Amino acid sequence: MSPIKYFDVKQSHSFDQLWQSDSVQDCVIAEEPLEVWLQIQTASANNNSMKAQPLLTLMRTPGDDINLVTGWLLTSGTIDSLSQIKAIHHSGLARVKQGSSNRVLVTLGADVKIDLPALIRQEYASSACGVCGQQSIENILLRLEQKQQIKNQGCLPLKVADIAVLMDKFSQALPLFKQTGGNHGVALFKQNAEIVDIREDVGRHNALDKLIGANAELLFTNSEQQKGLGLILSGRVGFEMIQKAVMANINYVLALGAPSSLAIELAKEADIVLVGFIKAQRFNVYCGEQKLAFS
Repeated sequence: MSPIKYFDVKQSHSFDQLWQSDSVQDCVIAEEPLEVWLQIQTASANNNSMKAQPLLTLMRTPGDDINLVTGWLLTSGTIDSLSQIKAIHHSGLARVKQGSSNRVLVTLGADVKIDLPALIRQEYASSACGVCGQQSIENILLRLEQKQQIKNQGCLPLKVADIAVLMDKFSQALPLFKQTGGNHGVALFKQNAEIVDIREDVGRHNALDKLIGANAELLFTNSEQQKGLGLILSGRVGFEMIQKAVMANINYVLALGAPSSLAIELAKEADIVLVGFIKAQRFNVYCGEQKLAFS
């Protein structure tokens, strides 16, 4: 958060309908660029790494950067598991001076098979961007098909009555939004209406990557605890949000906002329950209604 001074301008309720302004001190959500640099270890005996190269620049709310980058690497399909990350840390001159750094360096293992030049994105990526600049949506869909083969085994239906409980818990646990009103929030929940974790960011894709990165061991480990996990989203649902949900083995997506047509199609293909426009006593189910328990 950053303190800022602004003028609150409003119309007077007096008979002459004059306008008046007052000087106000308030907090706004912080937004800064984060450079992500990538290097891959060589297979030589001394285990040196090839020269680091810039991968992309994200506009994000500072903090939780390591989880943000980890989540992005996993949900973009750049890596398949946490074990492929050999090192990840802040770098750059700011870190040397013991200050906050806007650069993260990732070292991947020699076993990671990626076309680094093709992966590197030189263009600007805003906080509203999820898969902007990807070479091909078809490549993403291919990976989603592979993920789907090991998903949704033994998942119990989600109780409709628990949706209202989850949304109430979610709305009460967004500290940055309460102070600034300028950010997105996402939550991870279990089928017993338990909120596992909540993350916030100026960008909704960033918030989701932070959440996934922070809970990667749970989301990307094939275990009983992984069954029946869901997401709560504070805003609209685009294709990229469902894409990240599939990559993270998510079964339910609950959103306060509207989904796009492509998001609905992908959720159907991935057998994800997609619920939107959630209000106190009403919501829309766009797909997966057979995995909801109405009684």
